[in-house]
Amino acid sequence: MITRFVTKQMFKNLRPTFGINHIKNMWEESLREESQKLNDQSQLVVPYNRVYKPFKTIEFDREGQVLLYSCDPFRHVEVYFKYPYVMYETMMPLGVYMWFVNPFDLVWTLNNIFVYSILVLWIPRMWYFRDLQYKVHRLYLLRGGKVAKIEINTLNNDRGTYWVETYQFHPLTQDRKYFDDRDNADYLEEEGQLKYELACQLDHVQEYGTTVQDEVFYFMPQGVVHHPELFEAVTKGYTVDTSDFVINTAHNIRTYEGTPNQ
Repeated sequence: MITRFVTKQMFKNLRPTFGINHIKNMWEESLREESQKLNDQSQLVVPYNRVYKPFKTIEFDREGQVLLYSCDPFRHVEVYFKYPYVMYETMMPLGVYMWFVNPFDLVWTLNNIFVYSILVLWIPRMWYFRDLQYKVHRLYLLRGGKVAKIEINTLNNDRGTYWVETYQFHPLTQDRKYFDDRDNADYLEEEGQLKYELACQLDHVQEYGTTVQDEVFYFMPQGVVHHPELFEAVTKGYTVDTSDFVINTAHNIRTYEGTPNQ
């Protein structure tokens, strides 16, 4: 009893230290330290040396943005009867028939392949539905000329917004390849509209809280290019000089009102 009391008094001010500075994953801590060092280096600041000076005065709306492109892609694409996805889905009843009737008298291990194939044939259709959300509904340029806002819609009518710096835009050719010189890329008609479905690859995009690299967005030729000069500058990766601007202060846009397809 006395020994226990003496021992408790001697070590009452001591605390277990095994969990204070313990590192569970040294690899993650090393990456965090290296990332912090890189972020502290001033030479990693993005140089905005590609600056485009518009010939006309830019007119921003009350929110400090100008609409460059608008389209309603779901009105111009074939959604449900798209080939070859329809062909895959028409094979599902055939798979049920082959499994139930078993005309080739296969053993059950092989005959179940027809049932399992039904679970796979709808996957290409879901990939196609997923890709539809990367067709741009609207493209805005924000005041300052360094950031663009991309609005997209899904088939569930979920609206998504991407905030992208203009230097991350890389236009692609009609066969989805890089231009030899993107500054001389020609994808606009004389009237300022698109010649073909323009694909732009973005270096980094924040999607559902996750950074996605080299994501491709599509501008359909059925859409309307409202400012061809600014649209071409943004899609070619220029920083737009917005020093010459005016702001439209007309009270013609109400709060929380849906934006029409201009």
